[in-house]
Amino acid sequence: MPLKSSRPMTTLSSYCVAVLCLALTACAGGYYTSKVNGEKKVYRVDEQGTKALVYETDPNGQTTIHDTQDPMAKRQVAAQEMAEQIRANKAAQLETLSAAPKRQPQDPIYVSLAPPVLDGKMQQAEKPKGAVAQQIRNEFASDPIIKLVPGNQNTAGLWKPRGAPSIADVEVSSKVSIKEVYGVNRQTGKPGKMVAVVFEATITSQVPPASYTVSESGHILQNVEVSKRFAKQVRQVIVEKIGPGIPAN
Repeated sequence: MPLKSSRPMTTLSSYCVAVLCLALTACAGGYYTSKVNGEKKVYRVDEQGTKALVYETDPNGQTTIHDTQDPMAKRQVAAQEMAEQIRANKAAQLETLSAAPKRQPQDPIYVSLAPPVLDGKMQQAEKPKGAVAQQIRNEFASDPIIKLVPGNQNTAGLWKPRGAPSIADVEVSSKVSIKEVYGVNRQTGKPGKMVAVVFEATITSQVPPASYTVSESGHILQNVEVSKRFAKQVRQVIVEKIGPGIPAN
């Protein structure tokens, strides 16, 4: 007895499922959202599948409400009002801070310096453990302006509760990795590759709101010199870029 292909039956079944889904959507009604070229339109769909525009948002974030009584529109209006209130509060806060007295050039800047995150290769190369973090901290230990303070970790190595206040003006998080990089050999003038140590840091402050990134790299055997150059970059950002805007204590 010849075998019959089941492909037409499969196709028919898929078509029936699709039609059923559309029918259920039409019966249930709900909302439909269209996003084209940064423009968002939200429609209400009735049980017959008829669409009515509820609100639309242009690429600049401006919203136009077409049905003020629709629940979805009311939620959108409430969300907009909350966002505008938050922006207004931030603007007022920044205005107050900008008018407040600023720290003097020789006043201390309190910095939370988190232990660096080491990649796998750096973890294997680091001897003794914790040497890289101590090496970086040593660069700021005797700084006349930067004063290191506990940040998210206390001196016992235990994490502080979430939301615990910090006296730090600036927070520094960093990572250190070992990579193979390509360049020109200074002695031979020929292209080649070397094993380099790479220091990277993100420097942030809440007042004034600011975030900077710096990086420094060099031959793995010159990691002490590289860390010194790295610390110098971090210090310049803190003292020269963030420092002038920090309020006086």
